[in-house]
Amino acid sequence: MSVKLRDTHYRHAQLFIAFVLTVFPVTSWAEGVGKVILTQGHPIVEREGQHLLLKRNDALFIKDTLITSTDSKVLFRLKDRSTISLAENTLFTLTQYDYKEGSEKSISRFNMLKGAFRTLTGKIGKQKEPNFEIHTPVATIGVRGTEFWGGFIFSDSLDVTMLKGKGVYITNEHGTVEISKPGEGTMVSEGQAPSPISVWSQKKLKAAEAATSLRTGSTPSFFDSSY
Repeated sequence: MSVKLRDTHYRHAQLFIAFVLTVFPVTSWAEGVGKVILTQGHPIVEREGQHLLLKRNDALFIKDTLITSTDSKVLFRLKDRSTISLAENTLFTLTQYDYKEGSEKSISRFNMLKGAFRTLTGKIGKQKEPNFEIHTPVATIGVRGTEFWGGFIFSDSLDVTMLKGKGVYITNEHGTVEISKPGEGTMVSEGQAPSPISVWSQKKLKAAEAATSLRTGSTPSFFDSSY
């Protein structure tokens, strides 16, 4: 990638995060919305201008930006039991989160500027009209109770696949597609509509899952129900 193109992407990322934090209301980060389950390497959180090293059981708050560098990953769980893992070299912000036990009107909003994530939705994903979205510079990803993956690790474009569940929609100003079967995926390039749905190869699926899996000793770990 040329220096000019890289600088353009960086400026777009700065404008995008400013837009997201302006459009979506946030609550005080004094009330935790989740906690860290596992870390690999040295992931950090940017909170009120400070950069803090993340470790297991650390609380997470609205407006936190999680940052993973090379050889760093993090797995965290939210109050509704939604679980998210982040690959290396990822920027991921907890933009908006409003969940109350028993409520059918909850909301989860996140912002990923780069990198990759894997998500298993919890109780919010099981609601009649789940409101769970991840925003990126090129498209918004929404779910209907599912496990899904998204990231920029294969190219400069956003790749999205559903691993299991009811469905994933990917939308931007140019168009919308919906994934309805596990193993299907789409790609979104800047300024373009999401590509038609296609079946991912096993090689690509395994590469995506490996990028967002953490290791505990010699054993890969993603969503361990014992935590």
